[in-house]
Amino acid sequence: MKPKRLPHELTNKEREILNTLSTGKYYKEIGVEHNITIDTVKKHCKNIYRKLGVRNRKQAVLTLVD
Repeated sequence: MKPKRLPHELTNKEREILNTLSTGKYYKEIGVEHNITIDTVKKHCKNIYRKLGVRNRKQAVLTLVD
């Protein structure tokens, strides 16, 4: 499968978080990896879901592939 282009409205950080979400890591692990708090991870995820028009991690990750 070839990667799907993400909407341009996602920030670079949101794209990084989305890519990390696709690895199946927990919010806490994502926070440690990106040196941000869990609350910041949750905020990024909420923004990602809203911008992509999805409701959860699985749907968001599915936007990465056709």
